[in-house]
Amino acid sequence: MEQENKAKSEAFKLLSRRDYSEREIVQKLLRKGFEQSIVENVVNYLKEEGYINDKKLGERLKEIAIEKGKSNVFLKKKLYSKGICNIELSYSEELESAKNLLRRKYKGDKNFKQIVKFLLNRGFSYGIASEAAKSFLEE
Repeated sequence: MEQENKAKSEAFKLLSRRDYSEREIVQKLLRKGFEQSIVENVVNYLKEEGYINDKKLGERLKEIAIEKGKSNVFLKKKLYSKGICNIELSYSEELESAKNLLRRKYKGDKNFKQIVKFLLNRGFSYGIASEAAKSFLEE
């Protein structure tokens, strides 16, 4: 019981800094030397009380990716590393993300080929890149 309280305390200390996925919390607690059964109990408690929620975390990371202009490839990689695999950007969300990236970061000539290349190099598909470039050139 004392070990479980220490594990909870450690988990709350981690969660006070930022949100973690279930997989990340498990890995961190195991690395700290807590037993598997204690870690499972603590994670179940955290899930029941709503302190960790992979779905909400995934949605929040998705919103941030759109704001920052990240591609679906980037988002999938980031979520996979956190143990969340069931969230993807829709076509319109990825297009919005590409447009956000162009508005924020693109400083080159307003040349269609260069804009498309810029987006392709950041993981966007050709369809998304060309549509975002057309839209960007019309602005």
